Amino acid sequence: MADKPLAGRTIAVMLANGFDEIEFTEPQKKLIEAGATTKVVSRANGLVNGWYEGSWGHFFPVDADLAETLAVDFDGLVVPGGFRSVEKMADDPHTKRVLKAFMRASMPVAVIGDAGKLLAVAEVAKGRTVTSSDAAKDDLEAAGASWEAGPVVVEGCLVTANGVAGVREAMDRFIEVIAAHQGEDDAKAA
Repeated sequence: MADKPLAGRTIAVMLANGFDEIEFTEPQKKLIEAGATTKVVSRANGLVNGWYEGSWGHFFPVDADLAETLAVDFDGLVVPGGFRSVEKMADDPHTKRVLKAFMRASMPVAVIGDAGKLLAVAEVAKGRTVTSSDAAKDDLEAAGASWEAGPVVVEGCLVTANGVAGVREAMDRFIEVIAAHQGEDDAKAA
């Protein structure tokens, strides 16, 4: 169990076309290695298209429509960056609803790079200490967040990363947060 701390856990990965492919594939790989099942949730129909090194990248299958996604069905949420994806999600009421639900329930959430903007859009950034890409910094500060330079910031169940540079460390910390969160749930159930 120690080598698979997330065995039996299901993590939602919220994407839209144009997401940063590395900010998706690296976390997905780390989560699967830790024993988690990942589910891609998106408004894209059937397949969602990544952005890789300056052009359109690979297509990935969508497991669930974001419109039908409920936080209660998952043990955590990862939101990769990529400004194209973030702009699409910022205009989608389901993105805001899902992100708010995870944050209100103090469930583990990892937000990477440009996706930091979504914390501001969903009105869940105020009073939080975060990091993000430079592109999302102004939105976060305007929404009342305290922004820190650095690869990763962990505040409670929220893990934020500044982008690709912080992804691996962010996922290590996110896995720890999920395991600790699950330990709290198990203690409450006992």
